[in-house]
Amino acid sequence: MIEAGRKAAITRKTAIHTIEQHLELVSPNVIELFEEIRKYILSIDDHVDESSKKRYIAYKTIQNFVCLKTYKNEIKLYLKLNPREVESFPLQGRDVSNTGRMIGDLEITITNKSDFEKTKHLIYEAFKNIGG
Repeated sequence: MIEAGRKAAITRKTAIHTIEQHLELVSPNVIELFEEIRKYILSIDDHVDESSKKRYIAYKTIQNFVCLKTYKNEIKLYLKLNPREVESFPLQGRDVSNTGRMIGDLEITITNKSDFEKTKHLIYEAFKNIGG
């Protein structure tokens, strides 16, 4: 039992996850959408760092402010925002603060460029929220 735990800890430390792995099973539309979202998030500030994890891609400065998960036909963003404090709650948004998921409490589902345009201000608010 102890040996299995030790092996798991080593795997977590040495595993390398790439952006390309997150894009392997998605549609061409999602790849294009991902590139646009990625470009926007990285352009917010020179100190924004992108880090590919096993199940998501994290964007952070001091701490994560967006976690991005790719699916075949959509992208989900988890923003470090309090959903109850968001003034104009987006139609594609969902409060996940009580589900124990990801880093952020506000889940945004993006299926097209229009959805993305409607959520840019929330991504920026999440960045500002962590002290960016």
